Amino acid sequence: MIPDRITSVFPLIRPKVSLAVAAGSLFGALYHVHLYGGPDHAFPAAAGAFLLCGGCSALNQVQERGRDARMERTRNRPLASGRMTPALGLLWAALFGLAGLALFFWAGGWPTLLAGLGVVAVYNGLYTPLKRVSPMALLAGGVAGAAPPLTGWLAAGGGWLDPHILGVAVIFYLWQVPHFWLLAEKHREDYGRAGFAVLHVGLSPAVRAGLMAVWVAAYFVGLSCFAGLAGPASLRFIVPPGLLLAGGAAAWLAASNRHKPALAAMHLSLPLGLAPLLFATV
Repeated sequence: MIPDRITSVFPLIRPKVSLAVAAGSLFGALYHVHLYGGPDHAFPAAAGAFLLCGGCSALNQVQERGRDARMERTRNRPLASGRMTPALGLLWAALFGLAGLALFFWAGGWPTLLAGLGVVAVYNGLYTPLKRVSPMALLAGGVAGAAPPLTGWLAAGGGWLDPHILGVAVIFYLWQVPHFWLLAEKHREDYGRAGFAVLHVGLSPAVRAGLMAVWVAAYFVGLSCFAGLAGPASLRFIVPPGLLLAGGAAAWLAASNRHKPALAAMHLSLPLGLAPLLFATV
């Protein structure tokens, strides 16, 4: 029984998603240290982001366990399948969430703690209930998804309004919205079966595909501009044009309803576009 309960925790906290969030927080901290120096709190901030994301995921699964049970891709989650009780799910959510917030406070004090609390409020308090009401809930979800680099930046001693981190946060937001949208399109029958608000009810396929392509293109244009303005001079003639070409291909894929390769292009572009900023920012 004990091994079963432990293994049930992994799908509860979604380690791949939590690791991606931790990587975003790690980037924010390293970016600040690269630009300005500062305390070496990158790894505590990343660990806090991982734990807090796990807590938010667990709480989300408590909130949506009934709807998750109706979806093919989520019906085997521990709460949706009945392998874990809601009370135990809440306990895990509290343990992971509070541990993450404690690490945020230790790494960066009140600013980082407040950023973490804001993520919980937006993701679990706003985005999760809005998913049942409007497909535009993804605009709120994008705010939570844009926060990881900011938490690492704050932990390293950075300020909220520094244009460097605001630029990164905008890029993350521009990435999050089409990412959520492409996933929703890929699994729209599942989402509809679970009772979530989906775009295909109010918009024609052509309009949906066109809007998605525009947003994907906007993300790639934003990322290429940021890489060109803030990245190393030695790569400014390579990285931005490459991102623009990739963005054109990804926008075409999105417009053609080829969601899987469009998602792959989105996933690869973000680290490839931002990683050079850590080497030789001018």
